[in-house]
Amino acid sequence: MRWIYFLILTLAAVILQTTVVQVLWVRTPVGAIGPEVLAAAAVFFALNARGATDAALAGWVLGFAVDLTLSGPGMGLLPLLFAAAAWALNRIREAVFRDRALPQMVLTFLFCAFVYEVWTAADVLWGQAGRSGARALQALGLSAYTGLLAPLVCGLLRRVDRLLLAAPPSRGRR
Repeated sequence: MRWIYFLILTLAAVILQTTVVQVLWVRTPVGAIGPEVLAAAAVFFALNARGATDAALAGWVLGFAVDLTLSGPGMGLLPLLFAAAAWALNRIREAVFRDRALPQMVLTFLFCAFVYEVWTAADVLWGQAGRSGARALQALGLSAYTGLLAPLVCGLLRRVDRLLLAAPPSRGRR
């Protein structure tokens, strides 16, 4: 992983997430639902990083960036959840066609559903159970929306992957 370029991309993604992408968010009865560009980027890096350690570190940095754009009592949990989910995706990447749109959408949905549902459950455990059912549905909506836009994010990142990734991911041992 080329970390300087990765950090520059993360900063650009945070700026994109907090400005332009806000137009894509919609209000629903369960709350605002929109795409998470940083989560889709975390899936891309989890699928394409050279090793599980690089994937987990990239997930942690992207989760920390998401944490910086949010506020609340659960601060600090998102980087850990992003790192764990990115590590897990990296471990199963050989079982999927990572350059195809459908696996990217499904894996991004599962990534977001795991991260944001666990984050919502942690809020319930910390005593902030107000509207927890609506927040769980909101997290599923956010996961689905992010999954739908994941091929776009992965396609854009694929164009600059030579700057970001030190070497293409190698096939596992047979």
